[in-house]
Amino acid sequence: MLNIDCTTFFHTQHIPNGKAGETIDRYVDLLADWGVKTLLCNTNARRTNYRSDVWDAWWDGYDPDGPDDQPFFAAIKPEQAKKRRKTLDAMLAVHRQGIDYPARFFQRCRRRGVSPWISLRMNDCHNANNPGDPFHGEFWKKNPRYCIDPKDNYFGRCLDYARTEVRDYYKTLVVETLDRYDIDGLELDFMREPFLFRDGREEEGGAILAEWLRGVRKLVDAAARRREHPIRLGVRVPSRPETAKAMGLDAVGWAKEGLIDLIVPTPRWATIEFDIPMERWRELLTGTNVALAGGLEILYRPHGRLKPRPATPELAAGAAAAVLSRGADAVYLFNYFPDDPSGWPRPVYKSTLRAMNSLDRLLKLPRSVGLTYRDIRASGEKYRPPLPAEGKKVALSIDVGPLPDGNWDCILSIAEKTSKVTSSSRPAARLNDCPCRYLDSETKDGFRVSYYLMPSAAFTVGNSQKITIDEGGRPLKIERLEVSFCARSD
Repeated sequence: MLNIDCTTFFHTQHIPNGKAGETIDRYVDLLADWGVKTLLCNTNARRTNYRSDVWDAWWDGYDPDGPDDQPFFAAIKPEQAKKRRKTLDAMLAVHRQGIDYPARFFQRCRRRGVSPWISLRMNDCHNANNPGDPFHGEFWKKNPRYCIDPKDNYFGRCLDYARTEVRDYYKTLVVETLDRYDIDGLELDFMREPFLFRDGREEEGGAILAEWLRGVRKLVDAAARRREHPIRLGVRVPSRPETAKAMGLDAVGWAKEGLIDLIVPTPRWATIEFDIPMERWRELLTGTNVALAGGLEILYRPHGRLKPRPATPELAAGAAAAVLSRGADAVYLFNYFPDDPSGWPRPVYKSTLRAMNSLDRLLKLPRSVGLTYRDIRASGEKYRPPLPAEGKKVALSIDVGPLPDGNWDCILSIAEKTSKVTSSSRPAARLNDCPCRYLDSETKDGFRVSYYLMPSAAFTVGNSQKITIDEGGRPLKIERLEVSFCARSD
């Protein structure tokens, strides 16, 4: 399952005169050829990327023939305006050529045997610290009283779903979506953003949201009867069921009530997670027919004080294998775009996505897993990220997913900042109390990275693997830890 956000197509594609439809077709064809089975077309943030009758479109108020300092761009810098214009001009070109972007998108999906879904962002707050940014629609601009906490500079400016006006505003978009587009599924993306209620009001808010969702379910079922085929309802929620519930997003309760058909547990944005507890979700969903898809983000960050970088194909394969082996029905990719700055060569992108349709195929690819952290927590939720880890002897646990056979080398890498080590530093590493063989070290991006060959016989089946690191009493501060499986070298 692949989510295409509301601007990526327009930002990366050139729209020739009279060729908007063909350009959309080629884009869908590319993704279909690369093994995507379900495409989720995101149509909104705080505006829509099509000519909506109920919400502002992205280009409302924009003069394509005007200068970069036109009133529409008054609240952003000229260099930002130049970048925005590419996206806006492409959206306008599609609209002016008489093409309804989502409708054409779905028409091509059906022709290629790809299941078409719409994903609606239920509380997107990009650029909330700049109220004049043209990203924002008029509803948000004119109603700061509808925000959770307007004095908060960012997430407090998410809309408050305890307000009837906010729920009604989003309901109009749901109604229009179901009336206008022939889709197989509708996703309510609560991870853009999951801050729907004031602190301390989440339990009360959750009851309000559940009642609102009952109304949405009726709308979806009515649309399915009109279309004469099933339409599924999905939600994207935090990776831990207890976190989701504490934020008013009781996906398990919704599933047991029969309100939804798909749950996508996922991190928010800052990093991919390798330890989403899919088996716990599966156990909690016993007795329901709800499908589970493991959400993968494109960014990789071992802890919050390090800069993120795009996940490599090996890390993505490792995370995909983890969610499938732990009980997910599908892999769900967010921000994995064919023309994205992730830097993957297209043949690698294609082979990696194709493999994600099967755990067996994934296990034939080189893959890596790393220790990362949970980037979304409920207010008051206690949590201690595993990294950075300090001490004279550091012990960490990592779930590496399915264990490889004897044709694979298992490589452990640990990283410390170069300012904390000497050139002769050589920590000892053990896997489940069995020594790992030191291979080499290198200095890379400000880190001293040491590599070890892990004894395959020491892995414990079905459990987290214990890694211990020490260096004769020297204080350690481990910033990154990864386990990689690569084809054995003779």
